[in-house]
Amino acid sequence: MGAVEMIYARVGDNIELNLPQLPQSFYVRWFLDKDDGQELASINHVGGNSIDSGDIWSGRLSISSNILTIKNIQDENFKTFVCRMSDNSKTHNLKTFILIKVNVSMNEAQPLVPGDDLSLNCDLKTQRKPTIYWENPAGRIVPNSALVRKKAESQDNGEWTCVVIDHGKKKTFRFSVSVVDFSSTSKSLYTSTNLPLTVPFVISPNNFVKQILSKIRTVEWVFIPKTSSIQKTIFSISLMNGQLKNLEPHRGLRCENFTKGGNFSLYRKLSREEDRGTYNCSITFKNGFILSRTVHVEVLQIIPSPGTELISGHHLNLSCSTGSPLDTNIKVKWFPPKTSSLANTGLTSGHLIIQKVSTEDSGRWRCELGLEPGLGQNRSTLTSAVITLKIEPVLTVWMLVTICGAAVILILLLILAFILFRRRQRKMRQLRHRLCQCKNPKRKGFYKA
Repeated sequence: MGAVEMIYARVGDNIELNLPQLPQSFYVRWFLDKDDGQELASINHVGGNSIDSGDIWSGRLSISSNILTIKNIQDENFKTFVCRMSDNSKTHNLKTFILIKVNVSMNEAQPLVPGDDLSLNCDLKTQRKPTIYWENPAGRIVPNSALVRKKAESQDNGEWTCVVIDHGKKKTFRFSVSVVDFSSTSKSLYTSTNLPLTVPFVISPNNFVKQILSKIRTVEWVFIPKTSSIQKTIFSISLMNGQLKNLEPHRGLRCENFTKGGNFSLYRKLSREEDRGTYNCSITFKNGFILSRTVHVEVLQIIPSPGTELISGHHLNLSCSTGSPLDTNIKVKWFPPKTSSLANTGLTSGHLIIQKVSTEDSGRWRCELGLEPGLGQNRSTLTSAVITLKIEPVLTVWMLVTICGAAVILILLLILAFILFRRRQRKMRQLRHRLCQCKNPKRKGFYKA
């Protein structure tokens, strides 16, 4: 009978039946079930070959000198394949391949909610006793068991692997398990007062949203401000009645229609200083399990003192902060306008003091938060904030116009005063002239008639 090799496969797999090294002058013939059974394919050293073109094998067989490939193997194809190899001397060898069907399955409907039963089975249609075990998505072995039974957890989501080892040859079969969880985004969110606020709460797998929603009882979003320990409920909803309650309308946050893509995120057009704090979204499922996700929000803000509009020569303080000390691996970096004398000085302090500003400092100032790079890595930007400074020269055009206008008004007032003074003098002279017209003026007093 010659050598025998076991081939483990699932329905729909593509398999290759590999032969050992062939002689220079070879003739290879492939048979089904036994030597001299139904011939499937043949090939020889001069290039001649043939393939069974019947309905069962049409388009699914291909042959090379030492490989027979079967595509999309079906239930009825799990049989014995015999290869006869010969050379010019008419001596021949046989190699037999026995195809064994592997069925990998899960008893429960997907997706699973944490706390649901999880049952995985790796079943072989054979009397042989190969070694079988499972590997979870983290690569840890569930030893000596073709069957896995446990309560589903978030870490069970992903690719499980059934491993079959027969006479030292290892064959693996992957099986995807979907367990509901929040997407693995960072638990810290950095934004700024110049950027929108998006607090991410997205459940996965999102291709099972309708099935997931049918298992949810309630959803609640809460917020703890950075400057307080008091928990405030922002939104809550019961999927029994579908009513969404906005308990903090003054915050201006909104929640999208999560029934479309499993997106429970919170949004606002622009971030605010009061958005700093901890946000939590908790989903209570009908089986009693509570899926919770927490996101810490840091809002970067630039505070100019005394303001953004100054006169050249004035003092300016620029503070770039999230309202609390930064982690040691997070650094501030300033990007002044290109015209500023500080443009290429590598400013890295969160508090910037400019003793005397000039018109060259006018323009867009950007403060950036970034993770300090490790060896051979680039700096990673977390967020950035921007302000625009307007620095006027000491004597601006408007100031000159104002001064000139005041001077003109003063001159006009002086001219008017001079004119009034001259008129008054003229009237006084005319009055004195009228009083002195008689030749012999009498003195004041009483006279007899």
